Amino acid sequence: MTARRALVVDDSQTAREFLTGILERYELAVDSVESAEQAIEYLIHRQPDVIFMDHQMPGMDGLQAVQVIKNNPRTATIPIMMYTSQAGEVYLSQARALGAIGVLPKQIKHADVSKALDQLKLLGEPKPDRQIESIEAHALSMDGEPPLSSTRRERRASDRPDLPALPPDLRAIIEALLARHGQQMRRAVVDDLESVAHRIVGDVRLLMQEQLPHAGALSPRGRRPNWRPWLGLAGIAVAMLFGLQWLQQRNEVTALAADLAHAQEQLSATQQTLSAVQAANNVAASAAAPGDASSRTLDDPETNEELEPVPFGEMPLAGARLERASALLSSLSAGGFRGVVQVRSIPGRFCMITNSSGMAELPSDATPYSKCDQIGIPPGDNGPVSPRQSVAFANMVSNARHSAADKIDVRISAGSPDEVATAYPPISESLTAGEWNRAAATNNRVEMHWQSNR
Repeated sequence: MTARRALVVDDSQTAREFLTGILERYELAVDSVESAEQAIEYLIHRQPDVIFMDHQMPGMDGLQAVQVIKNNPRTATIPIMMYTSQAGEVYLSQARALGAIGVLPKQIKHADVSKALDQLKLLGEPKPDRQIESIEAHALSMDGEPPLSSTRRERRASDRPDLPALPPDLRAIIEALLARHGQQMRRAVVDDLESVAHRIVGDVRLLMQEQLPHAGALSPRGRRPNWRPWLGLAGIAVAMLFGLQWLQQRNEVTALAADLAHAQEQLSATQQTLSAVQAANNVAASAAAPGDASSRTLDDPETNEELEPVPFGEMPLAGARLERASALLSSLSAGGFRGVVQVRSIPGRFCMITNSSGMAELPSDATPYSKCDQIGIPPGDNGPVSPRQSVAFANMVSNARHSAADKIDVRISAGSPDEVATAYPPISESLTAGEWNRAAATNNRVEMHWQSNR
């Protein structure tokens, strides 16, 4: 039978080797590449059963690679699982919208991989771990129950509720409490076993002293008595004590796990309630804001709004521009606006020098203009529209369209550096980089333009 094959795409060698080790336990043949471009070239010659794709990589990122793979009819049917440190419902929704089937965290567990492979109908019997087998064999000798097979362990893991992850602070506190509780229980078990062992040894010595005279009288040849039955009884007693202590500790750990699950459920419910209250407050504040975009559109069918300037090196459609654009779209939707909203990012031409690392940066204000290595737009602003917007901005636009029931058509485009809001100073021998860059900072901006269909 042809071996099932997985492709791991990650620029980190450590992450690739870690995930490969886990997948090989489930009898999957694993190939790995370190970039999205190599993954697309790999798919020209081979077709794996599943792809595990990292998000942040040099060049093409994971989401762009997913879109390319799903747009190709020959590779569109290959299931893709994002393997990244990104988290949250918004990121999961965006990944699924592009064609990914789910998201696996970088801090991955065997149960997460088992659940994903079971969803893809690729779950095989994992190779047994020697340490787990030795622990289960010891448990069999203690309580007489057969050890759980790997399939039963995975089935138990899959039956557990899929609860949200705890905050790092709360998780650290709970782990510290569990570790301390485990140390106290181990110390108590050792003390109890030492006490029982001393008592058993003392009892055995008394029995030996009582039997020695009788053995001398009954055995004139000085034959030694047989102590093996007594030693066997002592061993059985010690084993029973070990078993009882282990059962008690296992019950306490089970109870602690149940309490932890209940606490996670309560925390999740509290977070959902808080998010709903915050969303309601934001909507109310946007609707009540005086002089906002919704009030202007009732009288002005065509309106322009310039958002905050974009600092050098920042992504245009992110940060403060994201918050302002979100507030404007909310106001338009609340005011019953119908029409087109155009979001344009316009780069400025900056005076830049090259540092020792080969990266472009702004010189000091007193630097003469003639000392600039290049006059141009910031790095990352000369490409298509998608690299200029953050994932949060794309999600905000998608949510705005959905909440407005497609009554608002949001269009994103890139402007030209020649569209200046402030004229650049004339070039002269006395011109400084600071004077030029102050005009460039004003021109490096994001504008919103909306036009009603009424």
